[in-house]
Amino acid sequence: RILWITYLKRGEFMANVFIRTVILYLLIVALMRLTGKRQIGQLELTELVTAFMISELASYPISNNSIPLFYGVIPAVTLVCLEVFLSYISIKSRSFRKVIAGSALALVKNGKPDQAQMNRARITLEELISAMRMAGISHLSDVGYAFLEPSGTISVLPKAAQAPPTASDMNLAVSENGMEHALIIDGKADENELKCLGLEKRWLERKLKENGYQTPEDVFFMGLDDSKNLYFVPKEPPEQKKKAVKREEKRDAP
Repeated sequence: RILWITYLKRGEFMANVFIRTVILYLLIVALMRLTGKRQIGQLELTELVTAFMISELASYPISNNSIPLFYGVIPAVTLVCLEVFLSYISIKSRSFRKVIAGSALALVKNGKPDQAQMNRARITLEELISAMRMAGISHLSDVGYAFLEPSGTISVLPKAAQAPPTASDMNLAVSENGMEHALIIDGKADENELKCLGLEKRWLERKLKENGYQTPEDVFFMGLDDSKNLYFVPKEPPEQKKKAVKREEKRDAP
């Protein structure tokens, strides 16, 4: 009997931890949506501090059942509200934004690194060269400008003579196809996208049959650009997928 009581207490404890974890997870996801959809590398200082503090504060009620759940909820809500408030002030006040987020620093001007700025930002030459490679630039002398952005990323702009030629540079008339809209993804039609484009499901079914498809389930991807050009990728049969996976596994095997 004592053993059963022990098991019940442990089960109750684990269930409590599980429920607290799910509640706090959903709450934090909802709160972080308020701060925007930036990637980790694009977070500003205040956003990064908020994310770290929320994760730290939320862990206490999860690991210790004696701490009320609201002890993690209230600080998390407070921090996100403070972040949203500071972001609003930053939009209205440029000087406040500079104090909170900082401003971009010019690391390279006309192919010449600004060593004082690099030392101030604690950016090494290896980091600068790595950013150059990511921008497709192999020589430092080909860099027009390089900036350390407030998010911590390094943006590199080539000199005009080293930039890839555009159609306007070559006096070419190029038709503008616009953006491609995904109408079908993995066999499922995006009804919201169809509605935004003013298209009906009957139009989609007609275009599928015109191109040799019976249902959306036969299509892996269907795209439509602003010039009304359609692009189809057929869905592979399950057997063909398995064969493709096996081929990749054999290729990757030592």
